[in-house]
Amino acid sequence: MKNYLILWFLFTISLYGNSPQCYKEGYGELIQSANETSIVLKNGTILPYHTNSKQESWNDKINNADLAMQLSQQYKREKINTQPTYLFDPGRLRYQPFFEALYGKTKQEVEQNLVQIDWPTSKGLVKLFVNKIGEVDKKLYLVGQEIAKLPVNERIWGDNPSTYYYRTIRDTKRLSMHSFGIAIDISPSKAEYWKNEAQDEMAKINYKNSMPLSVVEIFEKYGFIWGGRWYHYDTMHFEYRPELLAHSCM
Repeated sequence: MKNYLILWFLFTISLYGNSPQCYKEGYGELIQSANETSIVLKNGTILPYHTNSKQESWNDKINNADLAMQLSQQYKREKINTQPTYLFDPGRLRYQPFFEALYGKTKQEVEQNLVQIDWPTSKGLVKLFVNKIGEVDKKLYLVGQEIAKLPVNERIWGDNPSTYYYRTIRDTKRLSMHSFGIAIDISPSKAEYWKNEAQDEMAKINYKNSMPLSVVEIFEKYGFIWGGRWYHYDTMHFEYRPELLAHSCM
């Protein structure tokens, strides 16, 4: 009976995504409880796990994702030898009220939570604004320290970084994760972005990437996912999403 229940649980995850406990494990002290009904934050905010938003087409999903949908595509830490599956974008399906509840509902609230960190580049240290909630700032600082120890041809990919910028995602009404101070872009002039090839979300595109996997693995070690693992690739982009990297949810 026990083995049957385990198999049923794994089958359910394969169909509907990961467990809500991914949030509890990923964000630890910031979340009081998580189940199939709701997620309760330590600050008292209660968020529904499922909403009644229309989620039939891809555009429905990306524009109306809820907390369940946010986990529906499993992020995989592996080498990329082939193009990601069509519309496989683990992390792009985001429930904005969740990030607002954690990091700030308005630009003013977010900016009250920002602190500066030193980020090493080939030309010296630069100052970056990062959100302090959940110690995102400390984790990104450690990422920079480890990248600085890589061979020269790899660590230079940490150059020209940008973090906080309150804005919407290009051609959408959705807030960028940069708006919350939990994302960073590096080496934008050398990296690849899918919209340089196509504009339509449903377009068939050719995967491109130059970012060294050594850099990616350091970010993932500290809870940051990489836009280069998306079908709609954004290889300069990393964002703090520990729920997708929680050990029990991979």
